[in-house]
Amino acid sequence: MEQRLSRAPLSLKVLITCFLGLIGIGYVFGLINIFNNTGFSYTGLVVHYRGGEDPLPPEFAFAKLIHEHHVHLFGLSMLFFLIGWIFTLTSLPEFIKAVLIATPFAAMLLDFTSFWFLAFAGPLFAWGSIVFGGFMAFAFFLLIGRPLYEIWVMPLWEKKWGDQIPWFLG
Repeated sequence: MEQRLSRAPLSLKVLITCFLGLIGIGYVFGLINIFNNTGFSYTGLVVHYRGGEDPLPPEFAFAKLIHEHHVHLFGLSMLFFLIGWIFTLTSLPEFIKAVLIATPFAAMLLDFTSFWFLAFAGPLFAWGSIVFGGFMAFAFFLLIGRPLYEIWVMPLWEKKWGDQIPWFLG
């Protein structure tokens, strides 16, 4: 029989909820930091990573990207691994779980690649960062939202409908 988060012991539900809740708050703080640096705008990204009208010297842009990305690659990879592992415990079909777990990793790689192209190839690559950064954030919140849904909401549906939960709720 398959283990379901909705039927997990209370202690595991509390542990996962506390972890996902605080990780979610931390991610929101990261988004606020991005907003403070770029305004979530095309122009803000270009100015931050290219220097605006007067381009940053290549050695400065290189050093800046290395400094930011070495920390973020390690940290976000660990974060996505941990929330992805929790997401594997959901009741979604395996193929759907595999695709959704891979999404933030792929988006992160494409997002960070966009920054390098933005800095060294041209400002149009800021659009790639906007799109892939958005996919990364969407995937992150989906990966923490589904387990929380299964832990706290799904048991209510199971009480109401038993094992016959409507497809759109299960």
